[in-house]
Amino acid sequence: MSYTPEEYAAAAARATAEQKELLIVGGELVLQEPAPRPLAELRQEAAATLWANYKRHQQQYVDAEDLTLATVCAASGSAKGAAVQAWVMNLWANYYQVKDAIESAADADALAAVVLTPDPENIPPYTIRELNEEAAAVLAAQNNQEG
Repeated sequence: MSYTPEEYAAAAARATAEQKELLIVGGELVLQEPAPRPLAELRQEAAATLWANYKRHQQQYVDAEDLTLATVCAASGSAKGAAVQAWVMNLWANYYQVKDAIESAADADALAAVVLTPDPENIPPYTIRELNEEAAAVLAAQNNQEG
């Protein structure tokens, strides 16, 4: 049987909407479940998604320069700097726990159950603005002592 371009396009759109493969079998258009993807491929995709999600979450609050500021403040005895630095370290410790869960998932269902996003309620205890203000106050105090 021959299909018009419109009939084929409609069948292809339905296949896409239902996430199925469109095949021609014996001259008939047939929608079929796609072949399962290999677990290794699913793990690789999950790990990439996990990395992107955690990196985006960290950078939403603390980018590389901010982390440097937190580290310098912490080294100078700042409790706020140490707390922000600890937040980043804890975020990535959680990332590695989730990554281990990805790697140990026994099948696609177990892998699908792994949550690939950090808790949106997990935010740093202090803002970068607060760290900047604290660093400015420390610098001003040092300048006053030297002057």
